[in-house]
Amino acid sequence: MLKIKDRLPPANSLIVFEAVARHESFTKAAQELSVSQAAVSRQIQIAEEALRIKLFERHHRRIHLTAHGLTLYNSVAMGLGHMARTCDELRTEIDHADIFISSSVSFASYWLMSRIAKFRAQFPDYDVRLVAAAKVRDMAAIGVDFVVRYGKGGWPNAEADPMFGNEIFPVCSQDYLERHGPFEDVDDLERATLLKLSQADNNWTRWKDWFNAFSAEYPINANVLRFDSYMLLIHAAIRGEGIALCGRRFAEDLIRDKELVRTINVSLKSENAFYLLRPSGRTMSAKKAQFREWLLAEATDTSAGEDG
Repeated sequence: MLKIKDRLPPANSLIVFEAVARHESFTKAAQELSVSQAAVSRQIQIAEEALRIKLFERHHRRIHLTAHGLTLYNSVAMGLGHMARTCDELRTEIDHADIFISSSVSFASYWLMSRIAKFRAQFPDYDVRLVAAAKVRDMAAIGVDFVVRYGKGGWPNAEADPMFGNEIFPVCSQDYLERHGPFEDVDDLERATLLKLSQADNNWTRWKDWFNAFSAEYPINANVLRFDSYMLLIHAAIRGEGIALCGRRFAEDLIRDKELVRTINVSLKSENAFYLLRPSGRTMSAKKAQFREWLLAEATDTSAGEDG
């Protein structure tokens, strides 16, 4: 199946097309977009070549949409309008939030959300916004106050506070352990169902790497279940479908709530760690500074996992 970018003309040509169609004028569109009329004409040509249709009928000092052009305009105007309204809503949310933080979906689900709930219980007047997204490349540009990242440190245009390292070990449900265990050492896991991601994440430890770290061979005929997302993988472990690799701080709440148990008492310390990033050179408000201090203190609290 073709990717979206391969099915559409270049995005800039659609923005230019919308302006030309709305004004029915190359000149007025050029003025609105602060570009030359020649640049506008070129973008319309690019769109027509990509679609292999004619979008405008050119008359003396006038242009009109063709039937195909009108069909495209109705779709593009609706789509761009919807995106513009969504962006306005997001900007409004950010502008009104006391604290705006972003992290990966997995980190938000298995560690951060419960801590933010705890923070808001202590500070009910603080408005905290959490966005779970894979990447935030420019914190300052979109107004994010904090971003949680996993790696070795050294992110550009950001100041980073270490939160905690990552100790990785196998986990499963108590039911799975009772049905298929006990597992005494790493070699015993060769007979287990191993839960893994379909696409390897360079930041995450794979089963093969985990076995190799303990001088054990990854089983050639391993019984494997693959998942497109880490959240689905962990849910499968909770349901008793197999054994997953999980970081200690990700697992601590699940172990405390007895949704997961450690499969064997063996763990691997990762070279990567979790960091709390904030834009360089930005002065923090008192509320943001308090949130940062509170969250870093939570990051050093390991009591949640003591029962496991």
